[in-house]
Amino acid sequence: MPYSGSALKKHRLLLAIAMLGLAGPAEASECGLSCCIAAGVEGVGSATGLTVTTQFDLMNMKTIRQGTGKISPTQAINNNLATRPAMSSYSVPTKMVMQKFGVSVAYRMDENNAFVLTVPYVINDMEMMMGMKTMAGMTYRPMTMATIQGLGDMSLVYMRDVYKDADIRTRQRFSLGIGVKAPTGKHTFRNSSGDLVHMMMQAGTGSWDGLLIANGTLGFGDHADGGAQWLLSPSLTYQTNTRNNLGYKVGDRLNYDLSARYRITSAFNVKVDMNGVWAAKDSSDGTIDGASPTRKVAYQSPTSSMIDNVANTGINSLFISPGFQWVLTPEIIISGEYRQPVYQKTGGIQQVTDNWYFMRASFRF
Repeated sequence: MPYSGSALKKHRLLLAIAMLGLAGPAEASECGLSCCIAAGVEGVGSATGLTVTTQFDLMNMKTIRQGTGKISPTQAINNNLATRPAMSSYSVPTKMVMQKFGVSVAYRMDENNAFVLTVPYVINDMEMMMGMKTMAGMTYRPMTMATIQGLGDMSLVYMRDVYKDADIRTRQRFSLGIGVKAPTGKHTFRNSSGDLVHMMMQAGTGSWDGLLIANGTLGFGDHADGGAQWLLSPSLTYQTNTRNNLGYKVGDRLNYDLSARYRITSAFNVKVDMNGVWAAKDSSDGTIDGASPTRKVAYQSPTSSMIDNVANTGINSLFISPGFQWVLTPEIIISGEYRQPVYQKTGGIQQVTDNWYFMRASFRF
């Protein structure tokens, strides 16, 4: 990024939901580990050496959508049980809070090549409503799931600058990256009955996945310090996922982003991002969970749970994200953003993101 010296030049990469590598499945988090990866790549900078970026993000989910329309939890339950016999039951989520603490270590070997290692820790909480159809009518009961927390899936990304107009005060840059997400997060958390908890609640996916990244930076206008006044940073990230050992495959994901940043001073910027997420449907090959007392297909219970059904996966979302970046010193940068959805279209019926908060701190050594 074209500040007054090369030590403060920054990449901008936002991989939105998801979805980005993913600490959680695509349909749940809409971004997942990819946002941690984004923070790490942003921390690469232009100066050689080591940069450590810490990130905390908090996602709140309450709204349930069927396609682009909204439905209430009771409506989703009633629709499912309408034609089913008495004593049938069905559960839907009413609230989910996803927290993620991420640490990304970026090492720039020289002016053109860098590696980024990202390590996330996730905390997932969910409240649900159980509906039962009785001879006397419908009954509803709230439930709270036990908190799921632990190390998520780590990733390693290699980034290379394939074009830039200058090494110092860069105004035009284009970078490509390739990476891998490893199954370091636990994907076999179970409930008190011994069944696997919902895939969206798991800390990891249990699969080895690939990442392809392209991003750029364009500077416009002249700031008083000699750098650019405006910065536009487009980026694309594609994650291709494999099937885990329980036969479950999280859908592939494409994140497309555009960040517009205005430098008020050399030390303080404001920005507005557009973050898009497209995720394909998940799939299961029918593998039976041998450790389940009910011998269910792993992560699946479509007749009794909305979120244990691969038909209710896949999403297309668009967010608008205002934020800031504050350069405390040449070695310390603080940034944050608020992400608000403006368009969401789900595959099947899903609980979606209502709002999302990010805070980051980068330290260059």
